[in-house]
Amino acid sequence: MKGPSGQVSAQPSLSVVIPTFNNEAVLRRCLASWRAPSEAHGVELIVVEDGCRDGTAGYLAAEAATAWGAAHLRWIHLDGAHELRCTNAGFRMARAPLAAAWQDDMFVRAGWLVPELLRIFERYPDIGMLSLSRGLNHFPVDEPITTWEALNDWRRLQSTIGPPPFNWVRLQEVDSVIRPWIVRRECIDRVGPLDEVFVPTEWDEVDLGFRLRAAGWKVATCGYERLGGYQHLGSSTLGALSDAYKARVLRNGLVVWERWGSTIARDHARPRRTWPRPQSAVSWVNTIARFARAAVGRVS
Repeated sequence: MKGPSGQVSAQPSLSVVIPTFNNEAVLRRCLASWRAPSEAHGVELIVVEDGCRDGTAGYLAAEAATAWGAAHLRWIHLDGAHELRCTNAGFRMARAPLAAAWQDDMFVRAGWLVPELLRIFERYPDIGMLSLSRGLNHFPVDEPITTWEALNDWRRLQSTIGPPPFNWVRLQEVDSVIRPWIVRRECIDRVGPLDEVFVPTEWDEVDLGFRLRAAGWKVATCGYERLGGYQHLGSSTLGALSDAYKARVLRNGLVVWERWGSTIARDHARPRRTWPRPQSAVSWVNTIARFARAAVGRVS
């Protein structure tokens, strides 16, 4: 591991870990979207450059040398580590009490987002991990898991932002999360980082969520992308997934079910807790406007 690093002075409120590979133009947009929130709320950005062959390293070096970069940006170089190891490397560098697993094609869109996220973890000490997109709930099914399709069977694995209409104004407890998510530093210190047995991809954050729950914390979600807090460009569709990719995901999913199947069977029917969103006046106006547009769209 090597690479230049900006010297961040004050302890940040949030460390945002961003793995990147050959995606310079999109990464520029990502970091630009974090500039104002980082200055306003003491956020540090940790970019893990994973053997990029484009201009990413030069761009990061130049950005880290600016006044803003010296205060808010650090970066390191790895070679072919994949997202999971890059995220763990960023967590090891993180100095804030909260760390976010972010992706380089995600852009902050609302000024109210970061302060609301900070308030959530201040107000609700039982929440250890929060997804900003969707959570996952897991259920026992008395059939063997032999294919990728069986692993992702809706009866067994349900993606959710909580039941409407209250999911516009509250957080919903879930079993596990998908990116982007925020976790307490205390949680990582207690249960460990992402398990690298899941390299190269998927089900790592599911396992982490179950470890946090076993240690006594709650895992929650809220649809902040739908609320306009951030935008995710996305990079693939289910139809584009290769057979080799599905085989790797199936292997990882089976690891999770071997570890946590008995927990799922025991806990799946429990009530899921909810928490009110600690909204500002600005975010309340935004929520009401977006809910009204969505309601009109459903009616029409």
